[in-house]
Amino acid sequence: MKKVFFILLVLSNLFSCQQPKENNSESKIEDPIILHREHIVNNLTPFYYLKNKIQPKRVEDVMQEYKVPGLRIVFVDKGKISWSKNYGYANLKDSIKIDDKTVFTGASLGKPITSVAALNLAEKGILNLDEDVNNKLKGWKVPTNEFTKKEKVTLRRLIGHTSGFNRYYGSNYMPYEKLPTIEQTLRGEKPSKHPAVKLISVPGSTYRYSNPGYLILEKLMEDVTNKKFEDIIDELVFKPSGMKNSSFIQPIPKRLLATKATGYSENLQPQPYNIITFKAAGGIWTTPDDLAKFTHTLLTDHHKGSHKLVSQKITKEIFNKGGNLKKLGFTLLNWKRDVEDIAFRHTGQNYGFTSVIFGSVEKEQAIIMMANGVNTQQLFDYIIRATAKEYNWDYFKPSAYEIYDNKGKDFNEYAGQYDWKNHFVIITNEHKKLFIQIDNQRHQLIPVDENTFLAPDISLLIILPKKVGGSLVFLDENGDYSRVNKTYK
Repeated sequence: MKKVFFILLVLSNLFSCQQPKENNSESKIEDPIILHREHIVNNLTPFYYLKNKIQPKRVEDVMQEYKVPGLRIVFVDKGKISWSKNYGYANLKDSIKIDDKTVFTGASLGKPITSVAALNLAEKGILNLDEDVNNKLKGWKVPTNEFTKKEKVTLRRLIGHTSGFNRYYGSNYMPYEKLPTIEQTLRGEKPSKHPAVKLISVPGSTYRYSNPGYLILEKLMEDVTNKKFEDIIDELVFKPSGMKNSSFIQPIPKRLLATKATGYSENLQPQPYNIITFKAAGGIWTTPDDLAKFTHTLLTDHHKGSHKLVSQKITKEIFNKGGNLKKLGFTLLNWKRDVEDIAFRHTGQNYGFTSVIFGSVEKEQAIIMMANGVNTQQLFDYIIRATAKEYNWDYFKPSAYEIYDNKGKDFNEYAGQYDWKNHFVIITNEHKKLFIQIDNQRHQLIPVDENTFLAPDISLLIILPKKVGGSLVFLDENGDYSRVNKTYK
């Protein structure tokens, strides 16, 4: 108990006094880049809120609220790193602060890097995007079953998580444990701790995020080049991007170990160092600055055809307007038909570390965040929203609403019981005012448009159907969209 109290006290003192010159003297700042940064980190708002009814938060406020020990933010703008900012500690026990050399476990942020290297090999004719990978795999082959009769596992499907393999990510390994080979892991043989990979759907038929799929991709790249996976990435991605503080080598190289952050649980307990055998899926050691270099190199390839990583033809396939079945490295947000822009995103999480890349393709901008804590979704979403607002991105900007006078309209037909994400939901009409109860919490719904209501304390936007009996639309604090139907009147 005393240890946890001490850690919280350290964080409280840090966040109450960190960088006062930058945070408290905005009126004296003339550099527009720094002004942009300070507007973002000091003006965090919910996704949906009532205008002039909230007090914006600061990054350090949210970090303290969710017990995030350390964070580095890097912003990319048109081919370069524009600004960055550090918060908190890389190591609480020794009071080592986060800086630009702090190394984090990047986890799944290694996937877009792996995919770009694989696409480079495809451009060189060493791999084929749409060929059966069994034609190139050595020693281990994709098991044939009823799912592979008509469709095959291909490079495109491995990269895009449409190969049909199961989804799991099991335990990592301690430094003293014997490590399995890739083939032992794929077969589920000791000393692997994981089950054998398994095809559970027809390749190309559905999107299913699959770490085993990336392990197969790792083996495929080694088999066709006769090189170690980490050497392939060094040659095709790290060196062209100028990434000098990154590696897929397991265990972590000594040159990076000295500046590696300690990962912490949601209760600020230090997590032990462990070895990740799924290198391509989650084994990258890196810094936000190196990820920023990768990101702006890829965006420059896309806009200027510089071809440092891949050709413009390939980047157009990476940043496409298609749905889940056309993903090649990133999750893409592109639902607005009247908007040319595409937002791209990838996240990472592993044993005390979380991270995210989020950007705008058309504006050639992206924000990269890495933290040595796990309870960061709200923090990252707050910062992404503030960034989208500050730079006027087409996706993920917060929305401020004013109270709407619905002239006492009776919405009684919408009262009833609903099922939303496995929550028990009841909407009641009380004296022509709507209330919503979600599980055991009750909130008033404030009208913000003719058929639109907001529960401001939880940033939940509800759009009522124009016709009675239709589905309600729920937009939650992360902007996630759900159609919700009445289950009981």
